[in-house]
Amino acid sequence: MTNMLLAVVVGLAAGAALRPVVVALAVPVGRPADCPACSPRPAGPTVLRLLSSGCENCRGQLLDAPWWLPPAATAAAFAAVAAGDATGWYAAAQYWIAFLGTALLLVDSAVQRLPDALTAPAAVGTLVLLASAAAEGEPGSLPRAVAVAVAAGVLFTAFALGSMGLGDAKLAVSLGALLGWRSWQAAWAGLVLAFTLGALFAVFLLLVQRRSRKSTLAFGPALIIGTLAVLATGP
Repeated sequence: MTNMLLAVVVGLAAGAALRPVVVALAVPVGRPADCPACSPRPAGPTVLRLLSSGCENCRGQLLDAPWWLPPAATAAAFAAVAAGDATGWYAAAQYWIAFLGTALLLVDSAVQRLPDALTAPAAVGTLVLLASAAAEGEPGSLPRAVAVAVAAGVLFTAFALGSMGLGDAKLAVSLGALLGWRSWQAAWAGLVLAFTLGALFAVFLLLVQRRSRKSTLAFGPALIIGTLAVLATGP
């Protein structure tokens, strides 16, 4: 109970810090994240440009997202990790994905994109933390984690030739590594659950929001939620 409460508190704080990142990256593909009113625009990464800009329009953009959404979502993700039995570096890898995965979930839900600014550090950080877990002799398999990560990346890259995007393939690398570290069963369970959640979400949108079958749907949230659910309760 103490660990769960601590995870929620840390998740709330991490989510509050994550909010500017979510707002800065939640722009449709092909549209610049910079504020058109800034001339000249501040130099540096997008998030830092928005945060450091003296433009009132930029500062207004940072306040557009509901203030409670990133903290609440991150706290829920951290609670899911705390509900599992992971410890050590493997637990750190799960919290890393819960942190960046929350931002990816919110951005993808809003504008149907999974930016490299989040998927790249998610993959690199996950592999580094899993390598640390292997070095410490924690239960799990690094070769299996790498194998599942590669297989997931290849599989979702093939899907990208159809209706999915390459962002899903990049995200699948880090999620596959986390699941593969635990077991082959966890990897399969995560894949099945992700597609089940994606299908249910698509049906919900078709019925409630009157979307057409050709509408673009975000699959990242299903991947992230499915992975965290399996890690918390699965094999």
